[in-house]
Amino acid sequence: MIVAAIDIGSNAARLYICRFFPQKQAHTDVKVLEFVRIPLRLGEDVFKTGLVESAKADRILEIFSVFSDLMRLFGVQDYRACATSALREAKNAHAICSAIERKTGIKLEVISGSEEARLIYSAHFALLASEKNVLLVDVGGGSTEISLLHGNSVRLSQSFEVGAVRLLQGERTADKVMQDLRQWLRTQIRIHKPKYVLGTGGNINKVFDLLELKKGKYATRKQLDSLQDILGSLSLKQRMEMWGLNADRADIILPACTLYSQIMKSSGVNKITVSGLGLKDGIISDLLERNESVPVADFHANERFFHE
Repeated sequence: MIVAAIDIGSNAARLYICRFFPQKQAHTDVKVLEFVRIPLRLGEDVFKTGLVESAKADRILEIFSVFSDLMRLFGVQDYRACATSALREAKNAHAICSAIERKTGIKLEVISGSEEARLIYSAHFALLASEKNVLLVDVGGGSTEISLLHGNSVRLSQSFEVGAVRLLQGERTADKVMQDLRQWLRTQIRIHKPKYVLGTGGNINKVFDLLELKKGKYATRKQLDSLQDILGSLSLKQRMEMWGLNADRADIILPACTLYSQIMKSSGVNKITVSGLGLKDGIISDLLERNESVPVADFHANERFFHE
């Protein structure tokens, strides 16, 4: 069976097309057929004005037309399309979703922060089955989802409306939310003594690329702080030229790195690793359960699909 996940974030739009391969012992493996990431930066408008401006709205429709064609060409049989923080706040989100459905037939859901956290966790269900006290953290453009995991159960989970794009823009509410985030980590998470942070999504994957670390390896908070110092000393152009970063990653990589470091400090954790999985993989996991009623055993894909 061929399925697709669409993730419309505050920084980029992603289409993820996969095939399910049933395996023994009531599990299914997933093969990635195609992954497309298009810079969008929805949060740039929404976090300032509360609206997706007309030029961005037109671009979203253009992107969904392309996604629709690719889904048809690959023979997609089921899909789920989710929008996160930026469209959660956009006053014209309903009009945009309606226009997308009229033009392409794709139904775009604006999901809550708690649903976003649930989907991210579902991608890691099999991976973390035997792990205890792991802090799962996804720093996006507009929001940060944090879950304390104990085996296959979620002890605590919270979504905070602060992310790399908000911090970059100096959004007026970001400082208050950061205070709330740090307080929650100190009072609710630190007492559980998490063993490590498991970071997900494009920002932390790129941090590990810059540190020349692979999946399965750990970075310390000191390494993240050192990388912050280096990034802070470079201009946007230098970050792009020296490290080959896209423009829409080169500017937010510093606030993202800072946010991960702050989360580690407040939760009392000194090491972080990455899984290469994120919201798009969680949507695929959700589609698998909906169609096959079994969990994902493994995601089989080339590294290029994970390091955005």
